[in-house]
Amino acid sequence: MIEIRLFEEADRDEVIALVLSCQNDGTRPAVSVDDQPELLCIQGKYFSDGGCFWVATDHGHVIGSIGLMNCGNGTGVLKKFFVNQAYRGEPYHLGRKLYAELLTFAKQHAFQALLLDTPKNTERAHKFYEKAGFVKICEVDLPVHFDHPYKDCDFFQLTGPFI
Repeated sequence: MIEIRLFEEADRDEVIALVLSCQNDGTRPAVSVDDQPELLCIQGKYFSDGGCFWVATDHGHVIGSIGLMNCGNGTGVLKKFFVNQAYRGEPYHLGRKLYAELLTFAKQHAFQALLLDTPKNTERAHKFYEKAGFVKICEVDLPVHFDHPYKDCDFFQLTGPFI
């Protein structure tokens, strides 16, 4: 049974495994936990500043993740949005469900803008974000700066109100 719930510290190793398996699928340069140390302290990097992090599980195993870092002034950064390949699209639409959780939280907590980064060669992700209303922007136009594991990436912004 698939469940979407808040991250718990016991999920950490499975979240890291999911993220690295999706990132290191051979379509872009390999990255490690060293390139994204927030994976080692999700509670501190997401929850303590007013953000949130969710996991999707199936029979207790992590199959998806999405996080929102609060950067202050109504701005959040969408991070670590990954879904195990077997749960993408029909019949699960797990990515949509995880994203809906994040949007509900953003609306309830008065976020006014969401930012994200994604590697340039991830067309499927780009289409998802553009369909969701995100607009591609230049890194120099970001209202806040945040760490990202890839040097060659695109940045997107969504401004509220969030539906």
